[in-house]
Amino acid sequence: MELPQLFITVLTWIEQGALGLWVRESLWGFPLSLALHAIGMGLLAGVHYVLALRLLGVAPALPWRALLDWQWLVWGSAALALLSGVMLLCAYPAKALTNPLFFAKLLLVGAGLGLFWVWRARVLASATPVFPRWLAPLLLFTWSAAIVGGRFLAYTYQVLQVDQLVAA
Repeated sequence: MELPQLFITVLTWIEQGALGLWVRESLWGFPLSLALHAIGMGLLAGVHYVLALRLLGVAPALPWRALLDWQWLVWGSAALALLSGVMLLCAYPAKALTNPLFFAKLLLVGAGLGLFWVWRARVLASATPVFPRWLAPLLLFTWSAAIVGGRFLAYTYQVLQVDQLVAA
């Protein structure tokens, strides 16, 4: 499959930029980016697992509004995951942007955050919100699939760096 030259040029620019070089070639760049991404995604998914368990009836005495106190953790961990994800993307843009699984993971994370936004809006709109029964399994599936998809990204790529695209 022939990729457009503009796409290859953009990938090269990202890969050879200061951030991409630092993450890929420094002693601490890649391990730090990966650790921060794991922490961000772990916290992000963890809060949603707690929410899903509450939706399934665990800790029914816990008021919905009390869970709103943790929304800072959702948005903070999402920001951490995004920042560290961009760092990882800059190190190996061809690896991510030529892998359909990368886009599936982004879609799953977006869906999970969208479900959180819907849950949040319902809690803010009503003193006693009612939630559909399918919301909990959907949250569990969405975040579990995003984590599994993210882990598979390390093993399912076809190219690692841009020079492999040019040589192909």
